[in-house]
Formats: sequence, C-alpha cells, structure tokens
Amino acid sequence: MLMEKSVTSVSCQVAVAMADIRTYFGLLLEHIPVLASVVTPSGDVLFASRHHALLFDVSNNINELTEESELYPASARARLQQLQSTSVAECEWELTAKHKDGSTHLYKMRRTRIACHRLLPGYAGEPEIQASSDDVIYTVGVDITEDELAESVLRDHKSHLNFAIFHDPLTGLANRSLFYDRVNKSIARAKRTKSSLALMLLDLDRFKNVNDSLGHEAGDRYLKAVAQHLVDELRDTDTVARLGGDEFVVVLENVTCSESIEAIANKLLGCLQQPVVIQGHPISCTASIGISVFPHDGDSIDQLLKHADTAMYRAKAAGKNRAQFYVSAMSDSAVNYLLLENDLRRALEQNELRVFYQPQVDLNTGRITGLEALVRWQHKDRGLMSPVHFIPLAEETGLIEPLGAWVLEQACARFQHWLAAGIDLCKVAVNLSTRQFRQEGFERTVAQVLQKTGLPAQCLELEITESSAMENAANTINMLNCLSDMGLSLAIDDFGTGYSSLAYLQRFPIQKLKIDRSFITNVDRDDQEAAIAKSIIDLAHNMSLEVIAEGVERASQCQWLGERGCDQVQGYFYSKPLSEEALMNLVSDSERVICDASGVRLLSPPLAKH
Repeated sequence: MLMEKSVTSVSCQVAVAMADIRTYFGLLLEHIPVLASVVTPSGDVLFASRHHALLFDVSNNINELTEESELYPASARARLQQLQSTSVAECEWELTAKHKDGSTHLYKMRRTRIACHRLLPGYAGEPEIQASSDDVIYTVGVDITEDELAESVLRDHKSHLNFAIFHDPLTGLANRSLFYDRVNKSIARAKRTKSSLALMLLDLDRFKNVNDSLGHEAGDRYLKAVAQHLVDELRDTDTVARLGGDEFVVVLENVTCSESIEAIANKLLGCLQQPVVIQGHPISCTASIGISVFPHDGDSIDQLLKHADTAMYRAKAAGKNRAQFYVSAMSDSAVNYLLLENDLRRALEQNELRVFYQPQVDLNTGRITGLEALVRWQHKDRGLMSPVHFIPLAEETGLIEPLGAWVLEQACARFQHWLAAGIDLCKVAVNLSTRQFRQEGFERTVAQVLQKTGLPAQCLELEITESSAMENAANTINMLNCLSDMGLSLAIDDFGTGYSSLAYLQRFPIQKLKIDRSFITNVDRDDQEAAIAKSIIDLAHNMSLEVIAEGVERASQCQWLGERGCDQVQGYFYSKPLSEEALMNLVSDSERVICDASGVRLLSPPLAKH
C-alpha cells in the first residue's frame, strides 16, 4: 500500500514537471525571434510565435488569428496556397516581407509535415498507452537579411575588385590585361571561322600641350571624353581599350575589306576633331592611327600590336591626323629608326656632336651681328648628318633636353673663348626646343651655363619658335621675363608660321623677330609672299623690334629685303653654317672680311661661293 502511494506520488511529480516543461517550451516558442507556426493541413492555426506580429499587414494580436494565411502579408498568400496544395513532407523557400517599421527582411523558411502522436485515456485505471496520430505542418522562418547583406557586400566588393583589375581606372575602358584576353579570344574565333579582324592603335597628336597648358586634371577629363567618343562611335561587339597615357586601341571583328576599315578609321578621326569644352576652353586634339589586319599582318596579338605601332608612327611622320595601314616595308624603316635612336644616345656620350655657326649679317653695313649655333652629328658610319635627320627623333625620345643643354653650353664656351682671343662676333644665338624651354627652372640652367663659361649675358641670344611661345602664353611671359632680367637677348624664330596673338606678343620682352624661310624663298618673285614679309617687317619696326630674314640665297632677295627695311639676313648667299675651324678661317681671311673696332664685317660681294 505504501509502495503504491509512493508510485502515485512520483507519477504526480513527473506529470507536474512535464506540464511545467510544456509551459516553458510554449513560452519559448511563443517569444522566439523567428517566424514559427504549427497549423493543420487545412490551414487552421494551432500555434504561432509573436514574431509574426512584426510583419506588415499582420494583426498584432496573434492569438486571434485562426488561418495560416493571416500570419503573412498578402504578397505571400499565393505562395502559401501553392504550398498547402502539395503533400511534400519538407520544403524550403524564401520570403521577402516588409515589417511594420518599413524595413524589408528576407526569411529562410522551412516547412515540414509531421505526424503528431497523442495519448488516449486508458480503461479501468490502465496507463495512457494507446495512441492515435494526425498530421500537422510545422513552419520555421529565420531572418537572413544580415547574412544576405553581407553576401551582397562581398559580391559587390568582388565585382568592384574585378572591375579594378581589368579596367582602366580613369576611362573605365578595358585595360591591357582585359584587352589581351579579349583579343586572344577574338583571334581564336577568327581562326575557326577563317575571318579577319583589324587592330587600330590610336595615339593623340600633341596631347602633351593640353597637360602643359591646362594641367593634368584637364588632360584627364579630355582623355575620358575621347574614351566616350570611341565607345559611342563603335559597335558593342568591338573592343576598345586604353593601353596607357594617350594611347588607345580598337579591335574590329568580322571585317571584310580595307575600305570598310578605312571608313571606320576616318569616322573616328572626324569625331576626335570635335572640340571638348574644358575649363571654359574648347579643346581638340587630332589623332594618328596605325592599322594591322589579322591574319595578313600577324597571327598573334603581339605581332599585330607591333605592326600597328609601326604604322601609327608612319602616320605621325606623314603629318598626323591620319590613318595608316601597315605594310611590310615599314619594318625595315622602323628597325633603322631604332638603331638611329640607340646611336644618338651614344653620340651624346662619345662626343660625336658638333656645333656649326651661321653668320647673321647687317644688310646695310655687311657687319656680322651674330652667329646662330646649329648642331650637327658626325656619325661614325653615316658621316656628317643634318639636324633634319635626327632632331625630330631627339624631340620624340626626350633626348632633345640633354642635346639642347650640350649645345647651349658648348656655344657659350666657344664664344667666350673667341671673345678672350679678341674676336668680337657680337652675340651667339641658340635655338630652344619646346621641351627645353618648358623645363622647370630652365632660367637657372641658363644662369649656371653663363656662370660656368664666363660669357657675358648680353652676348647670348635665345631663340624660341612662335608656336612654342604661344602654347602657354602666360607661362611664356613669366619665363621670358626671367631670362630677360639676366640681360640676354630674346628672339621669336619662324615667325609667321604660328598663330601669334598680338595682345601677347607685345607683352613678350623680345628684341627680334625672325621671318621664316618659307616667306623668303620667293619674296622677290611672288606677290603674296612679298606682302607677308613686308607686313612682318612693318610689324616688327612698329613694335621697336629688329627683324631678320633667314634662308636668303639670292642677291635679288637681299635687294628686296634691303629696300623694305629688313635689318639683318642669314642664309647661304652670305655663308653656309661653318664648323669652328672654317669660321676661324673666315675671320682671319683679310680678303673676305675686315676686323676692326666695330667687329667683323664681310666684304662685298657676299660669299655666295662658300
């Protein structure tokens, strides 16, 4: 009897404990921060967590909801009907739902059909052991919004990283890596289909002027505009890339003839000539395009690029703003060009350069008013080379800066040597390249040369071309003022070939204008040339400037210039450029010159035979 009471007591305690556990679990499930529900197969709600009340369009009083569809926003009810109509034991789906606070959340939902066992009361005091079962549907939804956001951020990061690796950061075009990948695939397709493709290498002409005059920010904006022009003018299937600097490349697939390639190239040249307004200035740069065609000009991307590059440089040499197809003969020329560049680098180191001097003569007195220093190259194999054959190369490769510095110092040193020997040739004139003149601190370089050689500043004249002077007129004025303050003379060379603004010209602290030889060649025979030359002479005199004509080769030219008041002349009619030895022979020849207190005067007739 006692044992029965003990068993009964334990059973009661277990029953109470189980009831407490059910209560605790009920509370836990009710308040758990997930969408949790138990419903019958017909959709009657047996249980729902309070988290459902956060959803928009769902009642705050969860206990009053009787249908499963009431636990979710209206947007999810069609999906619920679809799920209720299936007998699948378990499935997963995603629910995008808006909360009452306006935020949007993503839930990972798991819907499971389970059999729910329940005990039936026993008979005659027997324990509840007989059971029956009904299916119920248990649904749990976990908020994965933060996880999805993290994954989205990671995907975006990977996408941005991918873009940064394979695209040019300035223009957004394909960079060299992506270009190689795309073109290798294009070549593979062309090989399979036995078709052609064209590669166009495009380089802007004189783009450096934009950077030098308006700054690199303006240059970057212009490059972005160029990139957009190219994208707008080409098909989506065409590849456009920026290889670096102001160099772009275009690949056209499925091209059928050279005429269509040329038409596209000309269209690109035309659109690039359209001005782009930057910092209030309309800026336009022409371009030079080199074209190579697969498979005729190469069967690999490196060969095609190399040959397009060769053709592009030929287009620049032919006057820029044009397209040039590659032809095999260009390679021989390109190799020669490369060898010449290497030789020029060695020439600076091995003292192969020479300075020649051409006298400048006063038309009225025949007196030598100065010497223009002109560089020559004593090539070990090619002999004495004119600057026409290597100065453009020096400018393109940047060698013009050390070359120009050498000429300046050599000319000043020799002129000072002659002065010390009692030979007064008035002054020595040295041409400045644009790159040399634009060097930061160039005025300090000139001062150092004068100090090193001991040449008085008034014995040096620097010549800058009209086009160089007008590239950035404001900076030109500052530099010329610095040079003028040293006491040396300044001249504008090749006057008449550029686009001078008289408003700026009158602010330049110059002493001389040099009429370009193109206006002197037929000045005594052609009325138009004569009118231009006469206008320049009058302009110079009205501005209190001296004027000198270069390229004088005939007595009739001298007579015409003298009658129109030209001050000085220079050219083969008086003397060709002379080596130092030949110049000293001229100065010491009493039959040809007179040396007196006024300097050195040529005797007439002029030295045409020399």
